Amino acid sequence: MSRDPNHAFQRLLITQVALILIYPLIADTRGVNFLLGLFLVLALYGGVSVTLKRPIVMWTTIVLGVIFVGSYWLSAAIDTRELRVWSGAWGAAFFWFVALVIMKHIFFERSRVNMDLIYGAISVYLLIGSGFGELYQAFALSDPNTFNGIEITGDYDKVARSMSYYSFVTLTTLGYGDITPAAHHAKVLAYVEAIIGQLYLTILVARLVGTYIAQSQEK
Repeated sequence: MSRDPNHAFQRLLITQVALILIYPLIADTRGVNFLLGLFLVLALYGGVSVTLKRPIVMWTTIVLGVIFVGSYWLSAAIDTRELRVWSGAWGAAFFWFVALVIMKHIFFERSRVNMDLIYGAISVYLLIGSGFGELYQAFALSDPNTFNGIEITGDYDKVARSMSYYSFVTLTTLGYGDITPAAHHAKVLAYVEAIIGQLYLTILVARLVGTYIAQSQEK
């Protein structure tokens, strides 16, 4: 079994899981947005570290990440709806770009599968959900009638948490129904995310794990 000495995907996955688990627990703590920003910087490092051999991709990742984290910090300091909308849009671009880079590396550039690649595949799944959550947030704040079941108030962090929750419920096709899309573009995004989530797990990740097991049995 081959191993990646850098464990880049493992670091990225740990950062993502920490974000998902810790943020709801400290959401009402003073200064939490700046702390979350530090976690995002770590996620940025994890995403960039797998692209170091491709300067164009690396710098694109860096630029998207810096703009996203910068806009997030700025929106946390000034706390205006317009900045939160832009922060969400840049967040979606950043998360999805990193997801595409990792997918290309995992499924098209590596001949052998190790555990770090499986960590990377899981990271892509979480990045997809995070990206949709950021975009849902941008749409919800730009038009309060985009979703049912969520009240758009001055507490934009609450909106962000609700949209992240809605994104992962949709990605996993859990569908509690407490938040539902009202606008047409939100409905389209919801079923696209659900389709991506199911196909990704049942086809790509299952194929990757199957290859890993087969290669392990060969030794």
